Amino acid sequence: MRLFIPSIVLAIAYAIASCSARVVQYPSHIRVKRNSYIVQLHPTAQARCVQAIPGIQVSRHFDMFHGVAVSIGDSVHPSQVANIEGVKAVWPNRVFSLQYQNETTNGSDEYLHQATRVHQAHTELGLNGTGIKIGIIDTGVDYTHPDLGACWKTPNCPWQYGGSYASDSLSPNDPPMDCMGHGTHVSGIIASRGDRVKGVAPQATLGMYRVFTCSSESADTNDANVIAAMEAAFQDGHDIISMSLGSETAWEEDPVAVLASKFVDAGVVMVVANGNSGASGLLTASTPAVGRNVISVGSVDNWNITSAHAIFTTHTGQHSVLFLPSAAPAPPFIIANNTLVVSPTDNTGSALACTNITNDLSGKVALIQRGECTFSEKALNAQNAGAVAVVIYNNVDGMVDMAFDSNILIPGAFISMNDGRMVEESIRSGRTLVRALESDLITMPSPSGGHMSAFSSLGPTAELGLVPLISAPGGNILSTYPQSMGSYTSLSGTSMAAPYVAGAVALLKQARPDITVTHIRELLVTTARPIADSSTGLVSNPYSSGGGLINIYDAIRARARIDPPLLSINNTRREHPGPINSYIRPINAYWEIHTLAIQNTDSAKSMRISLAHISANSLTMFDKNGTLSQQLLTNQTMPTWPTNTSPVPANTLPQVLGIRGNTLVRPGQSTNITVFIAPPLGLPESERWFYGGFINFKLTWDGESTAFSHVVPYAGFNGDMHKLSVLASAPIGLPFLADSELEPIENVSELTISADTDVYLAVALDLPTRIFAASIVDATNTTRGYLPLGYSEYVGRTLLDEAPYYTIPVNRTVFHDTQMTNSSELSAGSYHVHLKVLRPFGDPARESDFQIWDSDTFKLGD
Repeated sequence: MRLFIPSIVLAIAYAIASCSARVVQYPSHIRVKRNSYIVQLHPTAQARCVQAIPGIQVSRHFDMFHGVAVSIGDSVHPSQVANIEGVKAVWPNRVFSLQYQNETTNGSDEYLHQATRVHQAHTELGLNGTGIKIGIIDTGVDYTHPDLGACWKTPNCPWQYGGSYASDSLSPNDPPMDCMGHGTHVSGIIASRGDRVKGVAPQATLGMYRVFTCSSESADTNDANVIAAMEAAFQDGHDIISMSLGSETAWEEDPVAVLASKFVDAGVVMVVANGNSGASGLLTASTPAVGRNVISVGSVDNWNITSAHAIFTTHTGQHSVLFLPSAAPAPPFIIANNTLVVSPTDNTGSALACTNITNDLSGKVALIQRGECTFSEKALNAQNAGAVAVVIYNNVDGMVDMAFDSNILIPGAFISMNDGRMVEESIRSGRTLVRALESDLITMPSPSGGHMSAFSSLGPTAELGLVPLISAPGGNILSTYPQSMGSYTSLSGTSMAAPYVAGAVALLKQARPDITVTHIRELLVTTARPIADSSTGLVSNPYSSGGGLINIYDAIRARARIDPPLLSINNTRREHPGPINSYIRPINAYWEIHTLAIQNTDSAKSMRISLAHISANSLTMFDKNGTLSQQLLTNQTMPTWPTNTSPVPANTLPQVLGIRGNTLVRPGQSTNITVFIAPPLGLPESERWFYGGFINFKLTWDGESTAFSHVVPYAGFNGDMHKLSVLASAPIGLPFLADSELEPIENVSELTISADTDVYLAVALDLPTRIFAASIVDATNTTRGYLPLGYSEYVGRTLLDEAPYYTIPVNRTVFHDTQMTNSSELSAGSYHVHLKVLRPFGDPARESDFQIWDSDTFKLGD
């Protein structure tokens, strides 16, 4: 039982009688700083109401957020903070991570700026970011780098603002020198002035707000640091704030997202990386990217890649093959001498090497195809068979980053499907050798260049909001790096895409000084270019790309506005739409009608409108039986429709029809266009498809022959989201009660939990949930209380690249309130776990809106 020391009794005297504020409970997988909380106050409350309480230490004050960061002793419960008069909400101080990964060395950024038309903004329009202030919240910057000004807060220096907010002990006035490299790389993307790296807005005025400490063992920070840095950047008057960090969630109700939205309301452009959890599928966008009206950014792969290469000697001669090395801690892929390459089989006869390999691989390099199990499992099996290295080749087009677990001691390389097939055929035809030297670098077109990066997180938000908003180059991007770490390197991530957009927005604001945040968002989305998918012949779903690849030149020159600039379809109707009887079959179909306002901002010429439609891929994370897709689990790729470039029935693609509206718009005038959107009726609802596309407006002005394309992306779910299961389905074994090794307990009915028995509830969520509640019920079917960590709100789905499930202790301790303050110990007897999670768009007051799971009955011992 929780005991409180006398000082806490005194603290209660300052509090109101019952909890007036909500204490957020994060699920078990969310990392938080121990005994540290973010406290938001009501508008009229002051921080001294918190400071006056014994046992609570205020470490930071927040103005715009109107709150404080506090540290509390072990004997203080956060609910006592929430009980203080004037407190609005209390959050654990959550840990944030950077949104990037190490990559190969990339040689040039010229084509990046041409594809995004930044080059034309520079050369034709003479824009360079002059007069625009960009605040960067990151790991710091090597401000002595010659490409970044080699200065700090001196006259004519690009760095006029910023400081260190990395920990409570550092002064904000300390120069934010970068010891990790990430912030220097981000800074170069925005504003490098060198010959090797050309920034998007090289003459912008900059501020760096460091939130990561050099002493940290991992690349993360926390809410308190980030909020303090955000407020400092806001107070310094930045036009744009760029953030390449995040925490996994699909909800916008956390403190950093709330503050980001406040800044947007105050006129600041917030540009945030969408996240790097694309391998986990849909609903993986991070916070604060999901914040209201934030510009969330996805990543597109670079068109060229310069990397190490291996020389394969075959019966037909020597072949140079580009590879991506496995990430640290695996050793570098260096093979000094020609070494035999073999294609092994495992004890099931499969060449995928997902079980023990039967071949003796001593002194050899194993060639293995991707699929059915993880990279680490394949590498471990090759290592156990004696291999000195492993080469894994793709089973689809493109290249992906590969990482091994720490128990893999041999180097690994990832190559393309075509190269892998070539080597495989060579092995069958004769002796094949390989060598790879550290100094061997080649530049080649990237197989995935111009396509969405495999790592880029996807939308939608938990309530089907469309994220990301826009995409930009983020895969294999060369930029500046601390001079002590080599001066230049290539990194990948939405961390690299977000600053690219921040720089592009600076060009837009330089060209249009009075433009609003709302107008900026509209132009970025509607002038973007949908991103082709060569595997299907369509374009990427807006839940992957947003509006598409940023096209800043057209955004600057745009003479039309479209409101809204995107459509998040989260309330489909299922009856026959009367105005278009002749257009849709079957009658019992989901559909949406939306009205778009199109304004001609040209003051002299009339504008003509032609409406077209671009269908995008449909995406799902599920197999036909309703379980999470095996393709996603084993290959980290989602099932798409179409599955290839062959023609498909029209009813398996979404359809858009314009049913009303004028096609001629006079100078300065507007018209309304009403569009009817039908989902892909030919795709079974049971397969849970997320569909989308682009409404394409071709606009021409009097006396001009060139048509300008403006797009409105739309996306939604093919069916009734409210009916979906949130819990991972029974066929994969979840939920279950687990032992201390987190292995499923086979016979729960024979289980007795004693004081020295560790038992956990293991739960995976296929979808986010507004409410997660795990309680314990006795033999009379009476609920006795919540399990420890058993109640959370705004919980994200389980990500495949994180823990495979959430774990909650099951013991005799139960809590009688959602704040986890009032606990008691259960007596011996028979009990079972009762779990309920709120379905999408569910009403917490309606029990039928919850999905329910009950464990078998077990015993609590004395």
